[in-house]
Amino acid sequence: MSDRTTEGATSDRARFEAFFVRYGEAVSAGDLKSIVLSDAGSIPIATREEIEAAFDGAAERYRAQGMVAARPTVVGMENLTEKLAFADVQWDYLDEEGRSAEQNSYRYVLRLEDAGPRICALIATSPGG
Repeated sequence: MSDRTTEGATSDRARFEAFFVRYGEAVSAGDLKSIVLSDAGSIPIATREEIEAAFDGAAERYRAQGMVAARPTVVGMENLTEKLAFADVQWDYLDEEGRSAEQNSYRYVLRLEDAGPRICALIATSPGG
């Protein structure tokens, strides 16, 4: 996946990184109300409650394994249209000493809205991209 080399790509990367940091903090804290997927796109989940149910207990499962935080690294991004983009993100799940206890990678399809990016879909990929 290639990055655009324009000033806009730098701005998009900063927006994506800020979004995924907030998203990781919400998942780590179990703050399911903060994980909101847009209903303005093709999302195979019908209700907010279904989204919350999908993440229910995730923070507790991570903490039970000794992981206390999730740190995202945007490793690639590509604008598909004016409103849609891909973002490849590697997640490091950190223990209490800040060490990476586990890694996962995902490709996200994001809808770019005025309020910020919204997840439309995600695909699990292998660690490291």
